[in-house]
Amino acid sequence: MTGDARTGFVVLPDNVAGVSIARRLLPWARVLAEHRSGRPMVVGHCPDRPVVHTNGRAAQVVILGHALISEQAVLDYAMSTGSPARWRVILDAIDGSFHSIVEVNGDIHLNGAAYGSRGLYRARVDGIDIAADTVHALRHLVSGKLDAGVLAAHLLEPVPHHLAQRPLLTGIEPLARGTGLVITPTGTSRMVRSASERAVVRGLEEGAHEVRNRLEAAVRARTAAGGTVTSELSGGYDSTSISFLAARGPAEITLLTARGRDSANEDLEWALLAARHLPHVRHTILPDSELPFTYAGLEDGPTWLNEPSPLIAGRSRVGALAALAATFGPTVHLTGHGGDHLFTGLPTLYRDLLWRRPLTAWRGLRSFGALGGWRSRDLVRGAVEPADFRAWWKRNSVPIAGVPERRKPMLGWALVPSIPVWATAAAKDAVHEGISWMAANAEPLAPARGRHVELESIVEGARTVAVLNRMSLASGGPPLSAPYFDDRVISAALSVAVPDRVSAWTYKPLLRAAVSGIVPDEVLRRQTKDSGSHDVEVGLRKHRDELVALWESSRLGAMGLIDSKRLKHLCAGPSSFELEDGTMFSTIACELWLRDLERNFLDPRDSNARKA
Repeated sequence: MTGDARTGFVVLPDNVAGVSIARRLLPWARVLAEHRSGRPMVVGHCPDRPVVHTNGRAAQVVILGHALISEQAVLDYAMSTGSPARWRVILDAIDGSFHSIVEVNGDIHLNGAAYGSRGLYRARVDGIDIAADTVHALRHLVSGKLDAGVLAAHLLEPVPHHLAQRPLLTGIEPLARGTGLVITPTGTSRMVRSASERAVVRGLEEGAHEVRNRLEAAVRARTAAGGTVTSELSGGYDSTSISFLAARGPAEITLLTARGRDSANEDLEWALLAARHLPHVRHTILPDSELPFTYAGLEDGPTWLNEPSPLIAGRSRVGALAALAATFGPTVHLTGHGGDHLFTGLPTLYRDLLWRRPLTAWRGLRSFGALGGWRSRDLVRGAVEPADFRAWWKRNSVPIAGVPERRKPMLGWALVPSIPVWATAAAKDAVHEGISWMAANAEPLAPARGRHVELESIVEGARTVAVLNRMSLASGGPPLSAPYFDDRVISAALSVAVPDRVSAWTYKPLLRAAVSGIVPDEVLRRQTKDSGSHDVEVGLRKHRDELVALWESSRLGAMGLIDSKRLKHLCAGPSSFELEDGTMFSTIACELWLRDLERNFLDPRDSNARKA
């Protein structure tokens, strides 16, 4: 089953050039909002999200996405509020996940999500600046040339945040997280950084109360309109909490669980236990016979991702649950994606406490060391190692080739990325240049090492919300939404003191406290998480021929970034240990993204099977 993932919007200034650009986006786009002059202000195709458009005396407002505010309330503000600064305060106080476009005195103020779940891109077309949430619509307008050196960094696992933010296509600029854009009527633009949040440090009880309120509101933003909503119930803490919250709202909820194949997998058992506590809610199980293995259906059609994503290797697994969800006709499908990023906690955060609360910090670090089997001397060295962000990256400018050692303390400014053994010398040189650029120019996301690492994990995770949504749509499924990655939920979680939310021995203590009384204690007893590695290993063997064929006419190989013959040979013998470090996913991501670039985003006929 295939669908259409060609969603997105483009924002245009109030001038003649904007009208011409809007015409060039037909037939894909329709006018979603007009300037007061009657010229198009927002054009696009957004069946995957609610769109609210109000035109008041003081401002014109467009909200695209799930926002917990009524259209009448938006109109009331638009009638009386003409201050961009005041609008920023109003919008920051709205729960949900959305893009906002506010026109005041001819200037367009455009914002996405502060933590990255709603991204934005800027381009200059016909002498004016425009913005969009999809690079593919902009690419049709600017014909941006691919930067092979930037693409090479996407072969890494993981991709460092600052390299992931570099423009892949010339003339199309990603906006940094927390950055908005102001477009003037003449077509000039300027970036505007959101004001830094006031640091709030809460204890567990107060923090759990705030997280609970924000999670309830985030889910309500998706369910308040009623209708049918599906929710993934994997059996883990995260999706279980979302499912119980959704069941309290006015929407008709259907819970979906995929049955795993691994005999050691406990997810189904916990999902069934949770469902028994929701007897009024429909629960449907996807049989394991209908759940594809990893690597299935890689060339089933374009997904139109803004950038390569390793998640594409599991697209058919996402698609199978999405297709099941579609049979119930939901307005949205909820997922627990993001719970791990917010609530598992990272040992590096205890390193930040060493000079303020040394005993607390050392107890936390030793606990993670015992859990991870770290050697004491490595733990001490990692804890006191003084390098700042740039110095650390300068020292780690050469990625690891092959599977990294997992028993070393994870206390650096990042995980040293792995590069595939099939990467060419040209790719390695480009990666080295990129990391060297980062070591010379980039600033950390926060001054403290642990906070930076945590923010990088959250921001890069939040960016995958759009990936999962497009994969669902490409499979004929409903829009997919991840409430944990809403800005206000993230801010609430990060406001809690590290010792109260990060523990080596207690599983997700902050989330447990937040949903206690909503999720039954019997369900919250779980202290484990299944990995799903079994289906990855079997998928390599089962889809060996398709993987070999993928590299027969490799675009990456033609660009000189990978040795496609070597990779084809490794895939022919899928027990090769070289395929185990995650760079197989990143390589597939780059290959399939390149193939999407060969298609015409504006033509619906190009949403079918991929070109060979």
